[in-house]
Amino acid sequence: MRSSKLQNIIQLITFIIIMGYLSNHPIFAGSSLILSIILIAIIGIPHGANDHLLFFNLFQNRFKENGKSGRLFYFTYLGLIILYSVCWYFMPVFSLGLFLLISFYHFGQSNLYAFPFQSKIIKLISILISGIFVLMTPIFAHLETSLPIIDSLSQNSKIIEISYEQGRQISVWLGIMMFMYWLLLIITKQLIFKKGILEMLNVILLFGLYFYTPLWIGFAVYFTLWHAIPSIEDQINFFKTRRSNYHLGNYIKEILPYTLLALSGLAIVLELSGEYITQNQGIALLFAFIAVITLPHMIMMDILYQQIGENNNLMNH
Repeated sequence: MRSSKLQNIIQLITFIIIMGYLSNHPIFAGSSLILSIILIAIIGIPHGANDHLLFFNLFQNRFKENGKSGRLFYFTYLGLIILYSVCWYFMPVFSLGLFLLISFYHFGQSNLYAFPFQSKIIKLISILISGIFVLMTPIFAHLETSLPIIDSLSQNSKIIEISYEQGRQISVWLGIMMFMYWLLLIITKQLIFKKGILEMLNVILLFGLYFYTPLWIGFAVYFTLWHAIPSIEDQINFFKTRRSNYHLGNYIKEILPYTLLALSGLAIVLELSGEYITQNQGIALLFAFIAVITLPHMIMMDILYQQIGENNNLMNH
């Protein structure tokens, strides 16, 4: 079970960041892009670096890391990354659309997997709507910044043809839609009152973060604090059930080599291509990198959350 105290700290930090940017305090006037990249590098990317251990602990009675099953896992995992990378090169529009769909589900699921919805259909709809809100709101709120990146990713300059002001209006409606959705679930008793109210508060905080802070800060704060850290907490809690005396230090030690490998590979690619690409293309390359490693990571986390849900149902009965 996730710590409510940690969630409150994340909410407080988010509120302070929003107030800081609204007040135009000098401490918030630095480079948002550099700060965002640092957050993504030290928290965002590492939170998926333990997928191999998740797999072998989830299926410890069927698969072993040392042996044919271990080689099969790594071959499949890396194969998905390579296949998706090739898709980005030959079919960028399709790959961007797939990335959005994956992200809608992955972000929504990581937030709502343990919520006590009355039906599986309502849960799936809630996951997708929540994912759309957290990903598309900052994109539309800051089209002047996000559109050049999307053009580079899709290699299509006409993929979004609306004005920046229309984008801001769409982001407002996405916030209203998400707020009203939770209110509707409370009224129809599809979700318990306390959970619904907490999610409505989160909508207000996240919308404020997306609308009043630069695109990179909004995305980085959500991706690292709201998504990656709770995911890390879920992983650590799971490992505690399988391995005695497991703690955060064990987790950091295990993910460090793979994190450094991933970041080194990305740094080499950016360095080699630095003379041939613009800053926006470099940022697009970073997001494409996140996309290709998100696909297999989402599959692993989906398996983990399904098992956690099954365990919770057994405990409730």
